[in-house]
Amino acid sequence: MATMTNRDPARRLPETSSLMGVMEFRPRLAIVLFFLTITVAVVGWRIFRETGVPRLNALTDEAMGIYEAPAAGGPASPALELDAAEKRILDLSGVTVGLPRDAPGFVVAGVERETVRKRAAAAMRFQYDGGRHLLIVFRQDRFLGGKARAAFPEESLLSGEREGKSFVIWERDGASFVMVSDVDVTRAFSLVRLFFT
Repeated sequence: MATMTNRDPARRLPETSSLMGVMEFRPRLAIVLFFLTITVAVVGWRIFRETGVPRLNALTDEAMGIYEAPAAGGPASPALELDAAEKRILDLSGVTVGLPRDAPGFVVAGVERETVRKRAAAAMRFQYDGGRHLLIVFRQDRFLGGKARAAFPEESLLSGEREGKSFVIWERDGASFVMVSDVDVTRAFSLVRLFFT
């Protein structure tokens, strides 16, 4: 005769029970826990994918690609006046940027329209202190009038180096900024702090 386990908690024998029923097989509970685990994993993956590190990596990759691409005007295009560059950035991205007026050697090579993260952006190529730099400016999307999600705190600057180029990313007043440069990351970070924040 087959042995039967006692399911009544009051009459349960010590050899047939375990700590909180961990060792007992309950098919319905196992199925519910399995689907709950899958649901939590899918939701967590979607949140991770749309924010944070993957978003910043994709943004950095796009900025590096724009930096490496040749300028639309060609290498011999004349320098752009600072007022004209500010107006062009505002027209292309909808973001007001103040360029340094008192910095000798700050030369704007040109401002072009680019697409970054499926958004219209302004890409300003400039030279300063012997280095070539690219500043990308774009407005963050706002859906249904809500506040756009920031990838990191607004007062923070994220900097790093990749493929021999340095980059600095920051967000301010609903706009995102990316600067890519051929100088070391310390000089690029100092340049952003000095001129753009």
